[in-house]
Amino acid sequence: MSCWEILGLPADADKRSVKRQYASLLKRHRPDEDPEGFQRLREAYEQALEWSEWQEEEMVVEPPSAPIDLPLSPTPPQPLESQGPSPAQRLAVQCLEAITAANLADRLAQARLYGCERAFEHALLQRCLSDEDNYDLAEAAIGHLHWLTPWQHEDLPRAALEQLRGKLMELAEARLNAACADTGRFLELARELAASPWLQGLDARQWLNQSLAIALLQAPVWSEQLFDAICAQQGWKQTGHHSPCPEPWWSQLLARSHCHTFLQQQDRLTGLFDSSESQAARMLFGAADEDARIPLSLTFSDADWEACEALYRTVELRYPQLLYQMPQLAPDNWRPLRRRPPVLAVPLAILSTSACMSWFLEYRLGGSFYTSVVDMLLRAMLLGVVAWGLNAACKPLSRIAWRLDQKLHARFGHWLSLRRPTPLPIREGLWVGLLGGIIYLAGGILGAVAYFTSLAVLAILSGKAFSERCAPLLSRVYQRVPGDILIGFFLGILVPLLLLGNVLAGNAPLAANEGLQAWPQRTCAARQLTASPCPSQLSADQWHLPKTTKAGQP
Repeated sequence: MSCWEILGLPADADKRSVKRQYASLLKRHRPDEDPEGFQRLREAYEQALEWSEWQEEEMVVEPPSAPIDLPLSPTPPQPLESQGPSPAQRLAVQCLEAITAANLADRLAQARLYGCERAFEHALLQRCLSDEDNYDLAEAAIGHLHWLTPWQHEDLPRAALEQLRGKLMELAEARLNAACADTGRFLELARELAASPWLQGLDARQWLNQSLAIALLQAPVWSEQLFDAICAQQGWKQTGHHSPCPEPWWSQLLARSHCHTFLQQQDRLTGLFDSSESQAARMLFGAADEDARIPLSLTFSDADWEACEALYRTVELRYPQLLYQMPQLAPDNWRPLRRRPPVLAVPLAILSTSACMSWFLEYRLGGSFYTSVVDMLLRAMLLGVVAWGLNAACKPLSRIAWRLDQKLHARFGHWLSLRRPTPLPIREGLWVGLLGGIIYLAGGILGAVAYFTSLAVLAILSGKAFSERCAPLLSRVYQRVPGDILIGFFLGILVPLLLLGNVLAGNAPLAANEGLQAWPQRTCAARQLTASPCPSQLSADQWHLPKTTKAGQP
């Protein structure tokens, strides 16, 4: 689309029409709500303005057509005005030579002395219209001759006065836009415009408030100090429900002010380290690149990630313009950094490993059931403490070698673990493997096989299909059932299971060489897998009671 199609103007439109259409379309394409539309509108406006200026410079006056021979007839006498300027006009032209805003008062007094004040005022009005860049001269003329006020002379051409008003408005808007970066200059210019005689009417005041609001909204950098000063000067924050600043500009100014306050608050939180809110502020507003976000994410807890989600929802609902201004707020930049390792995988693997070791290395070798259960629980607690220590030791290492961790995860992650999504090798997998090595040293190949087999089974069960079915059920149970009831239910099931296990262990079928037999024989039957040999014959001391046994004691 061409610039004229975007603006909705013909290709021969003048500069004034372009500026008016741009001001009208700016209400629909605000920079905070539609930044792309505003950018297209701004580019089209600049192109159309440049084209209009070029047309005015290249405009050539058409040569007069060839004279047509007409029969001679007596021509009526020409009026005196067509014969040349009047003496008053010639004197007014002399008074206008090298006129400036500084010497306007002297030239006006000189014109009054010569008796050509009216001609001087008309000529001065035409000079102000032709000299587009002499804003100070027009302001000085308005101050001395009361143009555009109720006290102006009635014989002045109204069309020329309205053209002068439009020119002054365009120049004032350009000066306001140029002074947005300088707070002091903008305030001074706003005070000058507020004190200008041609801006004392109700409509002019409304235009001034609108122009100030648009200039503040188009400023590349927001200044809360400048906004408060303009509000105090123009009375925008006066008591009551109505503000002199017109809508929708006033609502947009308040929204940008609140957004600036919000950004200041987040900037203050990035310097703190005492809460989840400060952690979230550093992740979304403090960390601008991946090199800063990844080490920061390694220190995050679940509460910190929930604070990030809450902060993003606040930005999305209240300050959506920040999503275009700050690309690092996009969820794709920080949500993938949240790791959700399974909470119960390693504890269940430890418990199952301890149970296997108690069954095969204690109870099957003649230990009692309750002793084996107690040893199982104590062993599981000890392995849990060791696992916690290994995890705590691997976290600082993962923060140092996070680049290597990312490379290993990207290249070998699918081969190192069956769990999906794949864990980080150093941060989430190293301490699990070290724990398996410790279990191998303590329980041999049996303990290591039980440990890694349990992890593999749990990893397979963590697949997408199984987790999608079980996760909603578990979440509903956790939300609806209180925690103390869940603990009581678990203990209520655990105790009967222990009693049932004891009964089943006591009533298990006997194997060969078990049951009612000499104790050494039972010992030999229980020690079939041991290295020490079983005696082939029993001695008398093994069959009979020792002589030191007290009389009467069986």
